Amino acid sequence: MPKVSVIVPVYGVEKYIERCARSLFEQTLDDIEFLFIDDCSLDKSVEILKRVLEEYPQRMHQVKIHRMEQNSGQAKVREWGMRNATGEYVIHCDSDDWVSIHMYEDMYNKAVKNGADVVVCDFALHDGKHINNIVHACGSLKYQEFLKRILFQRDPWSLWNKLFKRKVCYNDLVYPKGNMGEDMLICIQMLFSCNHIAYIPQVYYFYFDNNNSISNKKETANHLRNFEHLKTNTDLLIEILKMKNLPNIKWVINGLEYNATLPLQKLIHSDKKYRALWFNTYQNAVWTYVINPYFNIKKRFKCLLAIMGFYPFKKDRIIM
Repeated sequence: MPKVSVIVPVYGVEKYIERCARSLFEQTLDDIEFLFIDDCSLDKSVEILKRVLEEYPQRMHQVKIHRMEQNSGQAKVREWGMRNATGEYVIHCDSDDWVSIHMYEDMYNKAVKNGADVVVCDFALHDGKHINNIVHACGSLKYQEFLKRILFQRDPWSLWNKLFKRKVCYNDLVYPKGNMGEDMLICIQMLFSCNHIAYIPQVYYFYFDNNNSISNKKETANHLRNFEHLKTNTDLLIEILKMKNLPNIKWVINGLEYNATLPLQKLIHSDKKYRALWFNTYQNAVWTYVINPYFNIKKRFKCLLAIMGFYPFKKDRIIM
């Protein structure tokens, strides 16, 4: 059993896959498994990956390159990777991002030393030339408080900066059905299976702030599709949360419902029908969000402005 499995979806990343692959193959952790899942990419991503791998013969036996039978989307790709990972711990990496070469060794050692079910590290938003922002990803070392912060979106629910113990966290998972918010659904479920958290306050992961990525596409059809996918996964998560005995569950659900409408916020300035869809989804959850005491006052104020017709969301990014 390898110490760590790294799950890497691959689709349309021929410009970036070499940078990602080299950062993975140069990891200081020797006992590691890499699962690259090709979602029927139409470009030369896999060809480039194989060429880079040839320069790291010591990694050959650690790499699995699986091709999906048909283009299935990131949710299904993640599911395949999670079902087939064999490592003691598992983590995700997006193929247009890259990591510090010490990342997985340091996180694994931290997990073993602390007896942790999940280890969290910081990450940076990077445009390929400069760091645009550093995200401190763990506001509390107390597990219940950290879970609360995740649920109220004060700490990110991203998967690629969290190393999970596979046997603890992979039981009875409900897998995503849509390609937006799949990390939200997976991460929160796995955190409910954890008892011990560890944190390394250091940037190991570099998130490529790519204006051409799927989540940043400007076309109306893309935003509507993203909304449908995100709402699907949000509804799945809400049903799971309703079975948990959580404090303040009303406000948690309100925040998740509002989050599901984020792709629509890029459209409400352009057409009244999209504003109506944004406003009426989840029975006017936007009004409740304005008074939600657990969310950032600035975001609540922006929401109020949007309700009044000032639309402050037009240039907002969505990082799921």
